[in-house]
Amino acid sequence: MTKPYLILGGGGHARVIIGILVTHNTPIQAVVAPELGRTQEFKGLKHLRKDDEVRHYNVNEVTLVNALGSLPGQYNLREELFKRFKKAGYQFLTVVSETAIISQYAVLEEGVQVLPGAVLNACNVGENSIVNTGAIVEHDVTIGKHCHIAPGATICGNVTLGNNVHIGAGATVIQGVDIGDSAVVGAGSVVSKNLSARDMHYPAKSFTKKGSQ
Repeated sequence: MTKPYLILGGGGHARVIIGILVTHNTPIQAVVAPELGRTQEFKGLKHLRKDDEVRHYNVNEVTLVNALGSLPGQYNLREELFKRFKKAGYQFLTVVSETAIISQYAVLEEGVQVLPGAVLNACNVGENSIVNTGAIVEHDVTIGKHCHIAPGATICGNVTLGNNVHIGAGATVIQGVDIGDSAVVGAGSVVSKNLSARDMHYPAKSFTKKGSQ
């Protein structure tokens, strides 16, 4: 029997994830967030205000769902939560929308989230990464851990992304490109050359973040 879900996060991304999960025949045990909106998705759900309350549930009683969003250039609380609760022995759900198209040869690691309308061909997606609404990930792509492929982005074939990479909405990464850890590709960019770790690429310009090597 599938274990009940415990949702971490109460913002917009959580609303999307809950919208996917309601198609499952598995109950949502509670939502963990300081505050919850009054939107339909949260009605009737138990509300836990502190992350430490997760530990009231045995690791064998619930499956965690990381429903925090991910924005470039911000402290990655999503990653921190994932690592903290994995260390404590909890398991994270891999969430795939019914309207996403996933190749039988795609490999999705623990905690990956594939949102409505996304298309994934034969590729590897690292743990705790998000492939957002309508994004396309082509063949032989490797996506690292804790990455975010934003809505409408296209990752062409034979691309490699490091860990913590953000690909902005509507961006295109041309085939064969390597992108280093913690790099940011801004919305609408077209990336045709390799990016080093912590590089930032925006339409018509590219630069290295201060303090990177």
